[in-house]
Amino acid sequence: MFRIVLTTANQVNVTRWHMDRCTIGLLCSIAQHVACTTENFHSHVVTVNVSVVGSDKTALPPRALRITNICGRIRHSYSSRFYDEDVAPLVIKTRNAFGSFELLLSVHGNLQTAQNRINTLFRAGRCSVGILHIIEHAFDPECVLQVNMHMLVANVRLAHPITIGCQYLDARIVYAEEWTASVVVMGEEQTYMKSFKLSGLSLAWQEALLGVGQADSKLAILLNVSKSGCVNIFVTIGKETPLTPGIEHAYMPMLDALVCFVDKYT
Repeated sequence: MFRIVLTTANQVNVTRWHMDRCTIGLLCSIAQHVACTTENFHSHVVTVNVSVVGSDKTALPPRALRITNICGRIRHSYSSRFYDEDVAPLVIKTRNAFGSFELLLSVHGNLQTAQNRINTLFRAGRCSVGILHIIEHAFDPECVLQVNMHMLVANVRLAHPITIGCQYLDARIVYAEEWTASVVVMGEEQTYMKSFKLSGLSLAWQEALLGVGQADSKLAILLNVSKSGCVNIFVTIGKETPLTPGIEHAYMPMLDALVCFVDKYT
């Protein structure tokens, strides 16, 4: 792997990565990066530094995009005992800063029922089918009124590391026309990553990826990028979206587009 650092006349450093060991491919890649940097930073490139990165310093093996968490809420009618009698012995009571809850843990996700007994949150699930399976077995179906998803979390590891100090990705995200973005200020213990908040996502851009009528005006995204090449995407869903079998896969085109965007500019 090669690490390419371009320095512009106004002292902006842009780091890019090249995977191919072919010399011709490397030269073509440098030419493309120079042209792109000149266009986006409105300054010509004065130096190009190319170095070979040892395998021990590169990112971990790439990993495909995957859903790591599905969160949402179950609305149900009040009942003093709405858990199925076979499941009830597995329900535990817990307390935190938000109050007292009843908690049911499973390999497909966790259910947390509020004290008012009309709402149950589901979280830590990775598959909508599995979550619905747990809900079906845990609750009396006559009690369940609505099951909505309000957050998706996805993770992917790129084939190359990311230079956190390089501001090229920051500039491309902030000035992109598809959304309104802001850079999240990280603390000293988070210097290994950079983070962006995306809001006001273009409805036309959403529909092009998700389908006509699927755009969400309140959709918001938190994008975390680490120096190891890991990208975590937190999607907050603003409108009521019923949890249906396979619903998470409908968001994959948008998640893929965001990953490709990060990959292109790092």
